[in-house]
Amino acid sequence: MKQANEPKLNKIERYKRELPPADFSPERVKDWQNVDERCRFYLKNFGLYNNKLRPDLWMIRLRFDGGLITPEALKLLARIARQETARLLLTARGQMELHDLRAGRVLPLWRELKAAGLQTCQVISDNFRGIVIDPLDGLASDNRIECLSILQEIRERVVGKREWIGTLPRKFNTALIGREAPSFNPWGNDLLLALARDGDRWGFNLYLGGKNSETAREADIFCPPESAADLFEAVAKVYREHGPRGSRSKTRLFHLIEEVGMPQIRVWIEEESGTPLPRAGELRMQSSHRNRDHLLPIRRYGRHGEISPEELEKAVQEAQSHEHTLRLTPHQELWAFDPDLVHQEIQNPKSKIPNHASTGSVTACAGSRYCPLSLWDIKEDLALLPLGRLEKLGVSLGFSGCLKGCGRHYHSDLGLIGLRTNLYAETERAARIFLGALQAPEPMPARMLYYSVPLRRLGELLHTILDDYEASDRADFETFSREVLARYSIETLQLWYLVRQLHELPNNLVELFYAGDEFVLLSKIDELPDMPQNPELYEKIKQLSHRLWDLV
Repeated sequence: MKQANEPKLNKIERYKRELPPADFSPERVKDWQNVDERCRFYLKNFGLYNNKLRPDLWMIRLRFDGGLITPEALKLLARIARQETARLLLTARGQMELHDLRAGRVLPLWRELKAAGLQTCQVISDNFRGIVIDPLDGLASDNRIECLSILQEIRERVVGKREWIGTLPRKFNTALIGREAPSFNPWGNDLLLALARDGDRWGFNLYLGGKNSETAREADIFCPPESAADLFEAVAKVYREHGPRGSRSKTRLFHLIEEVGMPQIRVWIEEESGTPLPRAGELRMQSSHRNRDHLLPIRRYGRHGEISPEELEKAVQEAQSHEHTLRLTPHQELWAFDPDLVHQEIQNPKSKIPNHASTGSVTACAGSRYCPLSLWDIKEDLALLPLGRLEKLGVSLGFSGCLKGCGRHYHSDLGLIGLRTNLYAETERAARIFLGALQAPEPMPARMLYYSVPLRRLGELLHTILDDYEASDRADFETFSREVLARYSIETLQLWYLVRQLHELPNNLVELFYAGDEFVLLSKIDELPDMPQNPELYEKIKQLSHRLWDLV
């Protein structure tokens, strides 16, 4: 493999040179209580995870590409969770995890899952993670390309295949979208095939290089459905061959694109494909804000990714009694629905189809209850936020417990990272705030609004932002972000939301904010009473933030 100008391999790559991950087996581990870093890496390739900060507890992640899962699998996982006193999580890639497993039980459970035909391979570490499609792929009225068959062809080529187990420079996330209005934001994937049209042909435009903090970029390639698996494999080979393998923080596909540029990536893809590739067509995939799946008769199970064995069993029982389809979703939920009613767009009679789950607008990382890297118990601390108002207004929220961004705070209307700070008082809990992710046709990650806001004042700030959105009369928060927020520098928005909380602003100043004239808005803000006289905008923001958030 080439190292793309990275002569020094990182430690993980040196492990791979010593022993290819495909040559390892969990059966080789003799002492599950005391595994070293090298062994942890190899076990990740088989879905088995342990952190040195919690050496006595393990997690098993299971692979359900496209969220496809059977009632038998759900019943087995419910039984294991109850038997082992384990916890179950639903992930934002439509996978499932068993947490809090005792070391001595990991290998027997892995064997049991494998014997039942359940897949744990390549769901962690430097692999193709679970492939996501829309939960209503092939069923929704706005579906133009059925992606399930493409997903299955890709799986057959790469999942469980020796040449692909742990051989990528870093993890690789994939989304296939054949709907015009998908139910989730897919722009954070390394590879996105997004619904497009070239003349009278439906197909996909290829976007590459998304990750938790970046949106995927157009590769200027149109792909008909019958060539999608070939194109995926060509991109994968380019990344495996040319991807950087130096610093682990700079080895994603995004970093390769940054290094050589998208035109060179396109050249390499064509070389792997062995044929010239057509230029991008007209993007027909819209924003997930256009999606109306919440109006359909869908039962939703789980709460912010957590689900109990009892709820799993109830979901299976209800689905089987009504002959419903079960699907794990990128919303961290288990859905059950009648495919015929969904296809006919029969609206949800709420009195008859109860929604057992949380709002699908919230994506929450595992939090400190499950992950030692998190500073907040995210699942519990969500109760501190205005969830009811977010749901009512259709505003998405991504909440991460650390900088890794598993809560997708860069790909939500509002994003939070749980932190601790001593900027305004003795060390206290605080949140970093992100604002205004954009999707099609010009995707952009959310911008950081504030570096640190004390938890005791977080709700007030969120309500103020929601007040501005609600008063804007925009159709959705993304439109508000694109037509209002995006017209201002982040410094102006920082100043605006400080004075919004410190002052009762006159209506004419609020209307001026919606007009989007930054120079005029700043000059009018300066006329407010008690405004700092320092000409530097940064100093004004600093003084006002301490005035608002200092704990006296």
